[in-house]
Amino acid sequence: MAIWSMQWHPAGHLLATGSNDRQTKFWARNRVGSAEGLVAGDGGGDEDDEDAAEILNDEIELGNHVGIVIGKRGATIIAMQRSTGTKMHVDQARRVLLIEGTAKQIDVVKKRVGALLDRVSSDFASGDGGNVFSSTSNTGSNSVRGSSSDGAYYGPASY
Repeated sequence: MAIWSMQWHPAGHLLATGSNDRQTKFWARNRVGSAEGLVAGDGGGDEDDEDAAEILNDEIELGNHVGIVIGKRGATIIAMQRSTGTKMHVDQARRVLLIEGTAKQIDVVKKRVGALLDRVSSDFASGDGGNVFSSTSNTGSNSVRGSSSDGAYYGPASY
């Protein structure tokens, strides 16, 4: 990766970079003269605050729902990362969601992903499942609507 351009915010606390991989990244630091830290909290230095701010790693098994958690063009996982402040990565080979964040952040992610997977599972259990390839044709043939020549099965056959 090569950085093509770099620009500081006039106040000096933000830096924007543009690179040859067409990514724009924003880098933040404290404002000049500010004594505030980047970690949220009251700055009391209690042991509980230190434990809560400790970065942990965890994972959630996704099974066949990897695409649901990623979302269209990564929209679902990106939105969850932004709202929870965690870093997430899907290991598609192992079908797990890797999470990096504080204990509280990881708990929030687990609840949200669990709710998402429960909703998807209940949709499939109710028979809805969002199956756009279900058989609705009246052709009288034994073909499956949406089937392809590679032998993939996309829904119930119409007999």
